[in-house]
Amino acid sequence: MGALIRRWEKSVEKEILAQKSRGVIDSRSPEERDGGGATQRSGATQDLRSAIPILGLREYWYPALPAKKVRSKPLFWVIAGEDLVFFRDKKGEVVALSDVCPHRGSSMSAGDCFYKGYVSCPYHGATFDGKGECVAYLTEGPDSKMVGNLKIRAYPTKTLRGWVFIWMGEGQPASIEEDVPPEFFESGNTVLSTYTYWRINWALAVENHSDSHNAIYVHRNSIKQLLGLTMGRNRTPIGPQSKIVNGRGLVTTHSNQDYYAKNGKVPHQMYYPGVNGLWPLHRWRLLWQWLFHLLTKWEPEYFKNYAEWGRGHHLPGAVRTGGGSTRFAVPVKANLSRIIYFYFPRRSNPLSKAWAHLKFTFIDNPLEYNFSSQDGAATGACRYWTPEHLSPTDSPIVALRKLIIDHSRDAQRRRAVVKERVTVSVQSGRLTS
Repeated sequence: MGALIRRWEKSVEKEILAQKSRGVIDSRSPEERDGGGATQRSGATQDLRSAIPILGLREYWYPALPAKKVRSKPLFWVIAGEDLVFFRDKKGEVVALSDVCPHRGSSMSAGDCFYKGYVSCPYHGATFDGKGECVAYLTEGPDSKMVGNLKIRAYPTKTLRGWVFIWMGEGQPASIEEDVPPEFFESGNTVLSTYTYWRINWALAVENHSDSHNAIYVHRNSIKQLLGLTMGRNRTPIGPQSKIVNGRGLVTTHSNQDYYAKNGKVPHQMYYPGVNGLWPLHRWRLLWQWLFHLLTKWEPEYFKNYAEWGRGHHLPGAVRTGGGSTRFAVPVKANLSRIIYFYFPRRSNPLSKAWAHLKFTFIDNPLEYNFSSQDGAATGACRYWTPEHLSPTDSPIVALRKLIIDHSRDAQRRRAVVKERVTVSVQSGRLTS
């Protein structure tokens, strides 16, 4: 029977499928890689990806989590590979410390907030305030010498419109206005949000938006596509133009969209001689789009002209889409990203604001979740460490990588450190001579 049912063979093949190579680093053994021509993402490869930090840029403000998630107990969270604990200080503001107790390495988030504004380690009761100062050591009594001498790393935080933003850098925090969408600072503006996870590296999550054509392919069966709410860029062998703004933004134009246009319109189906067939295979989607275009009059959300916050990218990991959403790819681990969506519907009265919340809850959020899950699945299959053969339509991806490598604060800080070391070496040489 085993020869017919083949349960053993199927179980082995299922196991092999589950171990399919993917992600930012080649996880195969050297024997498995031998002869495959693949290079480690972190190795000596010459392409631009090797210079992009696997765990994300550090000298930036990131959206961490909704403030309402932080209540009376300490909360464990991970950003850029760092284990963090969030709790509320004596003023009720959300603060963040390293989750690693400096005494014996215990997990602070496994402890408790016995006293308002303080978090205590579960092992020996080392108790810290929101600035990371040890103010009590419960197992040694009031006269413990650890008080005032034990310190845990504190991460600067700021709460804006219900979201906690965190500074992950080693240097002094930059102005938060440089890293956070301008809508957060507009009075009377509504901020709506949701988040999910993609099992991919943050860089690939960000680059996904620069992909010129995946809307018509990856998202061909998405609800938004079927309803005619998004079509993405037209097919074209020529990449769109893009420009770096203020060293923080990469604005991409919707140029070169009429390459295949006939009478001012790009045809829905095109003939591909290599396969002697049409793509898309069917025209029935056009009927759905035409029908729902008549039945739905949902108001699109467009951005104002914000220069560096225009349609495109913004460091450290924001994407601005034509539909009005801002998506952040926040690095969690090497192959895990937290994908955060912000919407900024401009509403002036309570009724319109209530409608915006209802529309977001029952329409926008479910549609985006469906759309987003398709991006996560498509990019999750990528090997980000294999050699690439880029197309001219990938020019925005190359520009994005150069923005990260050449213009980011991390790159500036790295150049400053190298310059300082060279200066010190030169001065030391002069003193020796």
